Amino acid sequence: MAARSVSQPPLSTDLLADLHADNVPAEQAEALWPRVRQDPEALRFLHSLDDVTAELRALALDDRIMHPIPAQVAARLDAVLDELSRGEQPKPVATVHRLFAAEQPSTRPMPALEAVAPEPADEPLAAEPDAPEAPVALDGYRAKRLRWLTAAAAAVAVLAGSLVALDAVRDRTVSPNALPAKQTTTVALDDDLSSGAVLSAMGRNDVTGPLSGPGALTSCVKAAVPDRTVLGSTNVTYHGGPAVLILLTGPRPPKITALVVGSGCSAADPQILDVRDIG
Repeated sequence: MAARSVSQPPLSTDLLADLHADNVPAEQAEALWPRVRQDPEALRFLHSLDDVTAELRALALDDRIMHPIPAQVAARLDAVLDELSRGEQPKPVATVHRLFAAEQPSTRPMPALEAVAPEPADEPLAAEPDAPEAPVALDGYRAKRLRWLTAAAAAVAVLAGSLVALDAVRDRTVSPNALPAKQTTTVALDDDLSSGAVLSAMGRNDVTGPLSGPGALTSCVKAAVPDRTVLGSTNVTYHGGPAVLILLTGPRPPKITALVVGSGCSAADPQILDVRDIG
């Protein structure tokens, strides 16, 4: 049995999205990843998907979003996803009105046409030899990708609606009671780097000191672990000394890289204290 061919670079965005979402068979994914790492355009596209994932995670941790999804909205989203998974079209929830009226049919009678006998065919057309094989069905990939995109779009829509509702409440004459200020505590780390302590920096950006300046954290990350996206950062103590914990996108989804550097990390002196992949 001949081995199935693997797409050659440049790779399509649809295939890269499936690869990023783990919707590609394991055998094909193992063959694709080496080619992806050699394609700069493919790597840039995957980094952009990582940025979207990081933004959604940051929105999920946003303190301004204080209201859960309404039960009615959650039920409708579940129903839409169930219909998509069964291959059905979701039921319309609104009436579509046409902006322009269709042209009225003509009332004039049709002219009389003379009947013409069909001419006999010269010779029946022979079937073309070596007809190309039918294309591989991608319904499974598309259904999974559509389900993922629908869920992501619904989550963004609900989050945006919550922010708008919160802004509307704040614009009222009666101002709400001020929320108590969040007290941040410095996390103490050692060689263990437990996942719970490390992931507490997800979505945060409250670094103080030299790395709080414009572009300082970005220069530090480029010098320490280049070509990664920052998912969060915070001040910590490492073996009793001041340090900074930076969460980055991992070498391959869904891994996350925890980078611990000294508080004076710079492009010339990264001051790497520890690097650990999680997940």
